[in-house]
Amino acid sequence: MAREYLRTFKVYDLDEVKEHLVIAGDLSGDCAKCRELGIDYLKAASCPQCGTPFKYIASRRLDSHPGERFQFARRIQEKRPDLIMIDHTDYTSAVGHKKARDFFG
Repeated sequence: MAREYLRTFKVYDLDEVKEHLVIAGDLSGDCAKCRELGIDYLKAASCPQCGTPFKYIASRRLDSHPGERFQFARRIQEKRPDLIMIDHTDYTSAVGHKKARDFFG
């Protein structure tokens, strides 16, 4: 039986995700909580600066290279099966909406 990656949608607590998210770049990642840069997201279980454990991962590269989405998902699943992959565009959009709601009350 062939196994493929499919995008799914699930409701998450945005503050919980931000608290435990590592954002992957081309070479390294950064902590969404404290903005620490240069984190090896393939190895780091927690942020070296603030100590928060990582539970989620998003990739900025997929915004500009959407065709790499499933290759990235496969690589993360192989190397970091403990992390839940979050779509970076969805995450930034949700954060923007939350900031607007908080601002306009």
